[in-house]
Amino acid sequence: MKKHFYPHPEEGLPCLPADVNQSVGHHQGAGKKVGIVAARFNIRLTGALVASAVDTLMAHGVAAADIQVVWVPGSYEIPVMLKRMCKTSTPDALIPMGVVLEGKTRHAELIMRSLTQSFTELSIALDCPVIDSVVSAHTIEQAEERCLSGAESRGAYAALAALECASVL
Repeated sequence: MKKHFYPHPEEGLPCLPADVNQSVGHHQGAGKKVGIVAARFNIRLTGALVASAVDTLMAHGVAAADIQVVWVPGSYEIPVMLKRMCKTSTPDALIPMGVVLEGKTRHAELIMRSLTQSFTELSIALDCPVIDSVVSAHTIEQAEERCLSGAESRGAYAALAALECASVL
């Protein structure tokens, strides 16, 4: 039996003295609201990311009506939509999804650097976890491995991380 790639939040934690205060999240999604903003560029891959995230969220108790998916043209357009999503609703977590493939120029590097900084700033400013699920890859094969692997994909991981972070907050 294959061990799931993403362990339960309590799995592998160190044994600490009983009087140490520590928090660990959980993956129960009942009552949680999650916003997903996904790029249409590389839709075969981003569509799979979104599908695996939605499947994982619903499998952990998030109601379909509590999942909002907004599609944008490309990954660079994601941050502004995440910010707008928080102005019009109150998600417990946000998941940006896209695929950026390296080419012959520095464009992919510049996009990813900008996105990473934007996601960090938004998470802090909005007081809402932003789980980066924009896949950056050298090759299409690397991207396919991270996007098309169902329960082992970056989309499924992002859904579990979103639930875990939301439960701690």
